[in-house]
Amino acid sequence: MNTNPKLQESLKLKKKALALLSKAIAKIILKFRLPRNEFINSLDENLVLEAKRHDPDASNVSIAIRTGIDRRYISKHLRGEMPLTKPDKLAVILEDIRWTAHKFYNSTRIPKTGPFRTFQSICEQRASGTLTHKAILKELIKNGNLLDLGEYVEISNLKTYIQMDDINSSQLTATQINRVVDTIIYNSETKNASNKYVQRTIYSTQINPNDFSKLHIDIKKKVEKYNSEITNLLISYEENTNVGTHPEYGVSFLEYNIDK
Repeated sequence: MNTNPKLQESLKLKKKALALLSKAIAKIILKFRLPRNEFINSLDENLVLEAKRHDPDASNVSIAIRTGIDRRYISKHLRGEMPLTKPDKLAVILEDIRWTAHKFYNSTRIPKTGPFRTFQSICEQRASGTLTHKAILKELIKNGNLLDLGEYVEISNLKTYIQMDDINSSQLTATQINRVVDTIIYNSETKNASNKYVQRTIYSTQINPNDFSKLHIDIKKKVEKYNSEITNLLISYEENTNVGTHPEYGVSFLEYNIDK
């Protein structure tokens, strides 16, 4: 075991950074019900694509070393040929319930328990060894997909598993995070301070939480003023071209409150 204090401190800081990043991703995945397996697959793909973008001459072996991804999959990621991840289990179970109810019962309901063509049998087939049918039922009821009618379960809504509002919000969230990351990376790689993008964080740890609501209103008033001024500034630089002609260039305002 290496006991070098500087190395230990470096490893500790890296672990903390990964924990914070993982926590942020976990919040997004849970909030917007994004499929974990698809995220992991997309992460690997983008690791490979970014590594290749930064070093177009890098070999597949070099990319594998830099990303930690098996070299056998590098070329497939580069060609976009990686197999799709397995579909979400709850979505598959819901579709199976719908099909079984229509095919065998000419209804929107099926028996809750039993060895054949029941909610229990579908769960045991689709989520064998991972989740009990009782746990799955509880989650689907919570999502608004099923109703528990005692001896039967009934489909109440197949489409509430992922709400359109959640999809739109997840897109906005991902876009905002991507903007923040791009600014941070650009600034870290730019030596001349005058060329760095605006990146400022102002905070205090001496404000009573009881005053947060009032402070929020005051901050909002200030931001609305600057928002108007910066909007006019951006417009003053615009050319007489169609929307989308050039890359995005702008400013984001972000009020935050870290909940420990």
